[in-house]
Amino acid sequence: MLPKKSSLLFIFFGVAVSFLSGPPSVQSASTPTSRDFFEQKIRPILAQDCYECHQSSGPRKGGLALDDRQGLLKGGDSGPSIIPGNPDQSLLIQLIRHEDIDRTMPRSGAKLEDPVIRDFEAWIRHGAPDPRDFPPTQEELTLDTQWEAIMNRRKQWWSFQPISSEGTGNSVLHPVDALIQEKLEEVGLEAAPRADKEILMRRLSFALRGLPPSPEELRSYLLDPDPMAYETWVDTFLDSPQYGERWARHWMDWIRYAESHGSEGDPTIPNAWEYRDYLIRALNQDIPYDQLLMEHVAGDLLSSPRIDHANRRNESAMGTAHLRMVFHGFAPTDALEEKIRFTDDQINTLSKAFQAITVSCARCHNHKFDPISQEDYYAWFGIMASGRPGMVDARHRDEKDHQRRLQLKDLKFEIQNLLLERWNKHLGTFPASWEEASESWKTGISDSKSGDLFWPLAKQLESPQAAKAFWETVSAAHASLGSNQGGNQWTFKDPEQASQWFGFGPSMQTTTAAGNWTLESDGPTIVQQVLPAGFYSHLVSSKDPGALHSPRILLEQPMDLWLLINGDGGSMARYAVQHYPRNGTVYPVENLQGGSWRWKRFNLDYWQGDAVHVELSTAADQAVLAKLGQERSWFGARQVRFLPSGQSPENHVQVELYFPLLEIRKGVPPKNIDDLLKSYAESLALSLEQWHQGTMTDAQSLWLNQWIQRQQLPNNLDQDPVLTEKTQRWRQIEKGLASPIRVPGILETRGYDQPLLDRGDAKKPLHDVPRGFLSYLDATPYEATDGGRLQLAQDLIRPDNPLTQRVIVNRLWHHLFGRGIVSTPDNFGKLGSPPSHPKLLDYLAHRFKSDGWSIKKAIRFMVTSETWKRSSLASHEAERLDPDNRLWSHFNLRRLDAETIRDQLLWISGKLDTKSMYGKPLTGSHHRRSVYQRVKRNDLDSFLSLFDAPTPSSTTGRRENTNVPGQSLKLLNDPFVIDCAENWAADGNLDAMDLSQRITTMFERSFGRSPTFSERTQCELFIQEMVLKKKNHHQKFLEITTQKERWEETLQQMDEQARARVRKERSIALQTPEPQGPKPFAAWDFSKGPDDQMGQMKLKLEGGAVIKDG
Repeated sequence: MLPKKSSLLFIFFGVAVSFLSGPPSVQSASTPTSRDFFEQKIRPILAQDCYECHQSSGPRKGGLALDDRQGLLKGGDSGPSIIPGNPDQSLLIQLIRHEDIDRTMPRSGAKLEDPVIRDFEAWIRHGAPDPRDFPPTQEELTLDTQWEAIMNRRKQWWSFQPISSEGTGNSVLHPVDALIQEKLEEVGLEAAPRADKEILMRRLSFALRGLPPSPEELRSYLLDPDPMAYETWVDTFLDSPQYGERWARHWMDWIRYAESHGSEGDPTIPNAWEYRDYLIRALNQDIPYDQLLMEHVAGDLLSSPRIDHANRRNESAMGTAHLRMVFHGFAPTDALEEKIRFTDDQINTLSKAFQAITVSCARCHNHKFDPISQEDYYAWFGIMASGRPGMVDARHRDEKDHQRRLQLKDLKFEIQNLLLERWNKHLGTFPASWEEASESWKTGISDSKSGDLFWPLAKQLESPQAAKAFWETVSAAHASLGSNQGGNQWTFKDPEQASQWFGFGPSMQTTTAAGNWTLESDGPTIVQQVLPAGFYSHLVSSKDPGALHSPRILLEQPMDLWLLINGDGGSMARYAVQHYPRNGTVYPVENLQGGSWRWKRFNLDYWQGDAVHVELSTAADQAVLAKLGQERSWFGARQVRFLPSGQSPENHVQVELYFPLLEIRKGVPPKNIDDLLKSYAESLALSLEQWHQGTMTDAQSLWLNQWIQRQQLPNNLDQDPVLTEKTQRWRQIEKGLASPIRVPGILETRGYDQPLLDRGDAKKPLHDVPRGFLSYLDATPYEATDGGRLQLAQDLIRPDNPLTQRVIVNRLWHHLFGRGIVSTPDNFGKLGSPPSHPKLLDYLAHRFKSDGWSIKKAIRFMVTSETWKRSSLASHEAERLDPDNRLWSHFNLRRLDAETIRDQLLWISGKLDTKSMYGKPLTGSHHRRSVYQRVKRNDLDSFLSLFDAPTPSSTTGRRENTNVPGQSLKLLNDPFVIDCAENWAADGNLDAMDLSQRITTMFERSFGRSPTFSERTQCELFIQEMVLKKKNHHQKFLEITTQKERWEETLQQMDEQARARVRKERSIALQTPEPQGPKPFAAWDFSKGPDDQMGQMKLKLEGGAVIKDG
């Protein structure tokens, strides 16, 4: 017998094409009795969906083989699978019809399309002719079931076919109406009449702006005799700023917009709101959709980005922010699984939002329904995973900024020359002997330590043994300099080694030679630091953003990471495991303060087998940990080393600055303190000369820097008016540099190919998959050295990609008409719905591109059709023949979405602020539009969520439409709603009107029309009833108040009586004599003797007792 869950693996898509679009094909002319019919309509289904589980020479589930005629007729354990001539009695037909939910075919559980089932029925009805006399050979079976054959069959599904450029013939109707009318005539339906002008105006305003028309706007439209008045208002609404706010919210649904990462702590995605503002601006400016799509995938990589020159903003660079809006768990112990999860989220969102296909379904195996292979998935995975989470600077560095930076460079050169002149003069004041040394030198020695300017002098004065040990240490360090290299170790004074790293920021594109220096941005001193060779983020300004990333390193053994770094202002150093951007537990972060050089060690033993990279960043430029309020921050890096766990690099940090002393003496230790002082002077003079020549060594830069830090070279502003003037000028220009516009984004480094994971198991990597597009369209691997996002963006809008245009026009139709031509806007694959009007969809897609990918033009085209303008009242025939209104004989009734409900409440109450646009997200009962409401994953707005605002977890092209009691209760009891109602009730304009005028005004503001007679009557009766109730309540209130006053008077009388009684009793108590205690009956005064002076008790002295002194 057949098993309850029969095993047909895939569903064939191509058969349905002839039923969905285009003219009849050659295949459609074949009959169920012909061989062509079997070869074209039956065998492909059997090969694709059946052979995997039902073969003569392989799997034969339920004893059934379907790869030859005899096996098909014989059937399996349940008997014959078909009865030629009788499809209804054929078991195969019953199973593919899903008549018994416990016994269905194919195995996937997805039912075959109705046209395919009808083909099988017709074939069996005509005797089931089958030319397969013998089971196929293994080679033939392989050809029938290999992926390439399956993919080619699946490519025949309607959405993967080229877009038809077929027009609407000679019809005088609007093209939309002509194509809609064609379908209506096929079933004999008539279109509904045009809706009333009030309804049209309201429909248009809500659709384009998300707000109702004002009474003044409505009145203007109704009284305008111009036959083009409607079109004028279409253009007015499309040109309004509110259009961008409305349609940006739709777009935010598509890319699951969020401003936090979720999980424990729910950290904010820094400046995610900049993306929302970017969308609003782009939509209001009608930026072409192909340009927006390029920006969403690779806006940071465009050679000619879109620049807002007025605000010096690189708009294109902001588009990739949506790729950062993924969920991140807290401190995952398996970083690779976390990376797979959030990269899968990126792939899922990108493919659904812009291609309406589910590429993520091919993570563990070839797609079960669509022509998407597992290799396609990992080709995209490599593209996404090659980029790293980070902050992107969207500030456009224009010519003005460039000139300022050149001015700073020139001033810096002039200041350096003035400093050299000052300091060379200062050399003449240098002590020739220790006896001549100033007090500051002697004080410096007393508090010096290793790495300090005075330490050699301190060792020389301490003892001969201490001096000898010191110089031996310096000599040994000098001899071993640079000896421990190789493997994953980098010294950034070597340009070749530095070129393997990736810098982001104005000063991070290359390393600097030793001797570069930085100025203090304020304060009494001039020089901040003289620097050895390395990467630095602040060579021009500490306001500049900066990030430095290492290549990708695979930890094949227990390792320690060592960084020779400095920094200040809260800059950060960390290692990122599998691109995970958060910190916590096994994800440490080092905050840099103070500006001193040091080796920082990170132990990586826990992460053996994982891939890591090193990140250094300024305070506000970490992907998640960004300290956005820190305006000035900087870091520097000289060396990075991955060493076997337990090993350490040679630590010359404390002694390297003494190399100039050793070199000036040619390795010979000084004889005495005066000899050493002479070497101090000579080494400083040489360092200044090398600084002037630009040929400094790292050690000389450190040595000169110590002289400055220890205030042994004049570095104050007040010591030279010319130097002061130039320094102040430098600071003034530096303060005028534009601050960065930081947005979340992707930092592109070197691309790598992702291994295909066996059944999606991260622990079972197989062969590497070259990065590339979807192979059904183009299997050519990308040749880019970076991740390939730019090529992916170009492939999304390539002329032969049929999905991009169809998907976006369907989304526009969905948001305008309430349902898409394809009712599953996020899935154009086999599991999605086919289009109700294929020719209309293709016409719109073709026109969309011809119109320059303009979203506004597409919307204008749709809303000027009669189909859009129709009444929502369905005829009886429409309800009978087309209950779901898939043929668009009338307009769909639609409920307002969550944001529009909230915005309309504010608008009606007169509190909506439509002037303020853009900016940081808001919380609570603010009065701006809901698009600006904070979207925090763990704390979503309760009002919007209740009315079906989407949870930001995946693409939402079609919102849920629920009807739950909580919605009514929210509108009755929510403080926000009550506040809106009270504000409206307090409108002084309403108070000046009579009841009828007030009802009319409130109706017009709420519903865009005057009330009907019935509505007015109901309102008047309701108000009269409320007035009467209020009067009765007031009367009861007065009665209760009067009764309350009586009781209060009675209570007061009782209180006074009680108090009087208490006072009386207290007064009586005061007049009563004091109670008398016991009276004495005996008393003695021993100065007078032992006799009782009061009574008769006389004492007798015995035992030698005497009375003395009383």
